[in-house]
Amino acid sequence: MELKEFLLGVGPEKDVKDALRLLLGEEAQNVGLLVSQRVVNLPPQLLPLLYDALFDEISWATEDEHKNADQRKGRRGDIDEAIIYVKPEDESFHKLSLWSFSFPLHTEHVVTHELRNYRLMGLVMAIEADKVSTFRKELHSLIGEP
Repeated sequence: MELKEFLLGVGPEKDVKDALRLLLGEEAQNVGLLVSQRVVNLPPQLLPLLYDALFDEISWATEDEHKNADQRKGRRGDIDEAIIYVKPEDESFHKLSLWSFSFPLHTEHVVTHELRNYRLMGLVMAIEADKVSTFRKELHSLIGEP
């Protein structure tokens, strides 16, 4: 419950908090939570393979869950500041999200002169399962793979 309380605590707007509370409460059995903090310097050519494997696993797990169950019988939050996406796939996720909000991360990071006013932020997004195939296509085109 600590993660749920944290996310609800950093959510900026009442309607976004209400949507998040619904996803983590009543609809929790239909929601997957992806916490993404991959290594930033991972070669971009590996990203499609990484996410393909992740979403294949999720798909297989939900198929198994549905088989076992048969046997047993928003809106997007407004972000006023410009976003610099540290990981290129986050921009695609963000574009496909139903709603989102950001919150400050309490970490120390090396700051270059160009990014001295940049604040490292966490980004919470709600993404529908039917958007995964669109994300995969965008990621492959981003990396330059067919």
